[in-house]
Amino acid sequence: MNKVRTRFAPSPTGLLHIGGVRTALFNYVFAKANNGEFILRLEDTDRERFVAEGVEQIIKSLDWIGLHPDEGVWYEAKPKLGEVGPYIQSERLPHYEKYAKELIDGGLAYYSYISPEQYNSWKEETIKNRRTFVYSKHLEAEYHDPKLQPPEGNFPIRIDIAAIRDKFKKEKHSFLYERVDWDDEIRGEFSDALVNMDDFIIMKADGYPTYNFANVVDDHLMQISHVIRGDEFLSSTAKHVLLYKVLGWKEPKFVHLPPILGLDGKKKLSKRDGDVNVLEYEAKGYLQEALINFLALLGWNDGSEQEVLTLQELISKFSLDRLQKSPAVFDITRLDWMNGEYIRQLSLTELSDKLQPFVPKEWYKDQAYFEKVLTLDKDRLKRLDEAKFVMEIFFEAPKVETQLLTKKESKSNVNLWLTETINILEENSFSHDNLEKSLRDLVEKLGIKTGQLFSIIRIALTGREQAPGLFDILATLGKEESLNRIQTIISQL
Repeated sequence: MNKVRTRFAPSPTGLLHIGGVRTALFNYVFAKANNGEFILRLEDTDRERFVAEGVEQIIKSLDWIGLHPDEGVWYEAKPKLGEVGPYIQSERLPHYEKYAKELIDGGLAYYSYISPEQYNSWKEETIKNRRTFVYSKHLEAEYHDPKLQPPEGNFPIRIDIAAIRDKFKKEKHSFLYERVDWDDEIRGEFSDALVNMDDFIIMKADGYPTYNFANVVDDHLMQISHVIRGDEFLSSTAKHVLLYKVLGWKEPKFVHLPPILGLDGKKKLSKRDGDVNVLEYEAKGYLQEALINFLALLGWNDGSEQEVLTLQELISKFSLDRLQKSPAVFDITRLDWMNGEYIRQLSLTELSDKLQPFVPKEWYKDQAYFEKVLTLDKDRLKRLDEAKFVMEIFFEAPKVETQLLTKKESKSNVNLWLTETINILEENSFSHDNLEKSLRDLVEKLGIKTGQLFSIIRIALTGREQAPGLFDILATLGKEESLNRIQTIISQL
């Protein structure tokens, strides 16, 4: 247990969302920061909700974002086998059966013969009478005499809290027959009274373990040193610690991460706020480096004002004591800003390669021209999927809405100014400096403001009010294309 070993153990009951990736990231970074190992385990014992495609999506998501496990579940062509596998819970049933049998043989667990209908009926009656619902073994006798032959069929196995309390009382472990004490590395000490803990199920009637039992058995056998997970497991941790004590195992250190809230800071992150299938972020053109950086700062910081951090910088700076207790707010605008920062760090060649899934292939026929356009538009991109819209004005003649041109100016003025522009540009060498001098001279000649003329020419060339600098647009399009576009607008007018 001296070696740091963390695990990410998603349940493939759906697709991996952004909150799960943050959990995986913190497990990965903490392991690497301590020269440890990061394990990927799949907890697929909820067979009713199991989604087969969820397994592939989890692996693809972690692969894309760059969180590769040292051992555990991975592509069949790239196995990550360690000595404590298999790493899929449905393939580990003998382990759970073994320890469940040990607990039964030791009188600390029992087969529960009460039917679900009887259980729900008793629960409803208890709540109706305003009493706390705590299920215990003595209630079984109301439905099945333990001296009689057990009924036929498959039945769940429950932990016997009363028997556990008696066991530890005899062994003079006073705190264990009264309460379960445990520590969270971020949130401090917790104490849960056993009188409030019911005889929870450890093995279901279908032969599969519950989460509460399987994760304890697996974390012990896989030698997990730190359990880093979402705060939704806080309420279950006392049960897990109890099982460690009952089975005679040393529990790992527990770390429960702060929740991620939506932009309003009031409710947990939803799909509407950005908690979607992780691969949707790839499809929208987010860089994995930016997403990792953004997620790392949701609930953690290194104490400085540095916001842009590489994965290696995160690893070198990461420590559990910098994790926050308070919830983190997911701000998609901030993610967009950070993604733009990472885009600007790319070379033209790197960015050109990453844009291939997002823009038409024919744009690459003239690579030099493509990179020339990219030079103008690189700083305007926040996501890669914006590139087609931003860049297309240099590859396709736009459809210009004439009302844009005449929104602030009369049609006759627009016609005159564009005609004069053509006359000036026909004699221009089309270098940036010459274009600027000629058009500023024209502004003086016409006796108008610079913005009036330049905005009209920009709209005529691009069909847009927002675009790169006018002289850059003209120089990039070249004389022939620029004159053709302006002449087309004059014809329309």
